[in-house]
Amino acid sequence: MKKFILISFLFCAFSVKAQQNLILNGSFGLFNLIVDSLGTSPTCQNDLVSKADYDNTVLNSNHFGDENTITFWELPCLVCLPQVLWGGGAKEGTRVLILYGEDYPVYFPTWTDTVHIIKEGKISLELDSPLSEEKRYKLSFWIKDPPSEVNNCLKQKNNYVNVGISNYNDQLGRHLITTNYGDTLWQEYSYVFETQDAEEYLTVTVGVNDTIDYGVFIDHFVLTETQEPLTTGINELNGINRHLLKIVDILGKESKSKKGLLFYIYSDGTVEKRLVIE
Repeated sequence: MKKFILISFLFCAFSVKAQQNLILNGSFGLFNLIVDSLGTSPTCQNDLVSKADYDNTVLNSNHFGDENTITFWELPCLVCLPQVLWGGGAKEGTRVLILYGEDYPVYFPTWTDTVHIIKEGKISLELDSPLSEEKRYKLSFWIKDPPSEVNNCLKQKNNYVNVGISNYNDQLGRHLITTNYGDTLWQEYSYVFETQDAEEYLTVTVGVNDTIDYGVFIDHFVLTETQEPLTTGINELNGINRHLLKIVDILGKESKSKKGLLFYIYSDGTVEKRLVIE
């Protein structure tokens, strides 16, 4: 009888260990108390967090996006002006992260149109060890959008996130999943995959479509070993039909050349800067 109990205990312990979260700080609850400059105000105002503050404060995570594209809040809190009680609590713990897509217009008098440079919030989350090619993994996470549009408030407009795995803490790496547009209630997304290159980081970037300068809440990233079937199908967001509109040079003139400094302008508002030297 004792032997049976011992075997059962060992089996349970193994099962619990196999289901542990492989992401070291998936709910953003681990932070450096000594340099915690993020703080929280009584009204949870929209205080953007610098890349340096984020990296020095949030443990096992790296902010590799553009400046002024991340906010860190405790929930529940008062959000927006006029203040409205919204949001409930964080999905796990007390803090949530908000990633922004920001419109940064660039205009020169000689240009016929304003060029929109898109700034995006991007983070990586460190794993406790490199992924194994002999195992299968299940990723789950939660996102939600702010409430409907209010002046001086985060706005609900076509937000989504892209999630990948990478060997570097400053690159998206291999794309796994793109979420649907967010809702004002927490929504869970999951994806089952096998590793290809012993990746060490989970990466998250904000997505923008026909609107820009909006935020999306993200929380509670969990990565566990699993025996579930692999996720199949195309994990791309329905409705994104990005295509090239035109190519312009530094003076804003449309160019047919493929050399020099050129700006590729796409239908979703994004612009790629390319420098080709031959």
